[in-house]
Amino acid sequence: MDRSSVAVMALASGLVVANSYYAQPLVAAIAESLHASDTAVGLVVTAGQVGYALGLAFLVPLGDMIERRRLLNVMLTVTAAGLLVMATAPTWQVLAAAAVVVSTGSVVGQILVPFAATLAHDTERGRVIGNVMTGLLLGILLSRVVAGLLAEVFGWRGVFV
Repeated sequence: MDRSSVAVMALASGLVVANSYYAQPLVAAIAESLHASDTAVGLVVTAGQVGYALGLAFLVPLGDMIERRRLLNVMLTVTAAGLLVMATAPTWQVLAAAAVVVSTGSVVGQILVPFAATLAHDTERGRVIGNVMTGLLLGILLSRVVAGLLAEVFGWRGVFV
């Protein structure tokens, strides 16, 4: 497998899994913007975690049943649409519903890792899996910091765009 393909898979894993965590440092800004309580907007974060669990339970197993490339294309398209809904959400309830959709699709990493493993040659499989997993873990670790920085520049809606 060429390095650029591995890098794209690692980057995709990180960027997509980060979607589940972007709202966490933005609760106060979102609450103020949508004229809602911090508690109500905190439910957006909870909704995201529920969506992630749903994705693990229902979408990840599909990776063994249908062609992964097609599944990934559909998941990424739906996730991107969900992010646009989050960016334009008029209420915290719409934001929470979109967070479920986005976070359900955020299990792309758990589908990309075995996909990368099947594409890799036996002699490079460990390195390829390690690189894709590194991207996934960096996405989780850096998501809150990146969300805060982007929100300072573009506002909380800009994070989801």
